[in-house]
Amino acid sequence: MSSVSVDNVHGRLRVDGRRLAQHLSMMLTVLDRPNALVDVRLVDDAEIHELNRDWRQVDAITDVLSFAMEDDPDGPVVPIEVLGDIVISLDTAARQAAEMRQFLRETGHPARYSLRQEVCFLATHGLLHLLGYDHESQVDAAEMEGLERRFIASEISAPVHELDRTRHGL
Repeated sequence: MSSVSVDNVHGRLRVDGRRLAQHLSMMLTVLDRPNALVDVRLVDDAEIHELNRDWRQVDAITDVLSFAMEDDPDGPVVPIEVLGDIVISLDTAARQAAEMRQFLRETGHPARYSLRQEVCFLATHGLLHLLGYDHESQVDAAEMEGLERRFIASEISAPVHELDRTRHGL
């Protein structure tokens, strides 16, 4: 059974960590990683900015970071796979949720969109990165987006991939 822990250290914003953990656990089961461990940390813009600067040498706020654990292919086989950590800025997620709500109003789309849904989308994206997916090429981006759509379909009806996310938290 996979284990996903969610630690909300943000000073004022909250999401349902239990529901988020269940969503990610379901993904791990479907993707045949039932014994994987993942930690999710919900932070503010200051913390994610520091992590982005220190670990990626990008001096900017972002919405989600994934830190994969590097398994030693020659090391011992263990019954539990530690995938790594996902860090999400709730400040940035809140701004992006507001941008999505504005986009939905402007386009006449009937869907609603909440902070919880944005965090679910970001966590889905982050987990796929931990599993080795990326969006460096058009082919890889299309594969990753297809998986994101599949896994968020039961939680989110808004067209999240239509929102311009290139600016992230800036």
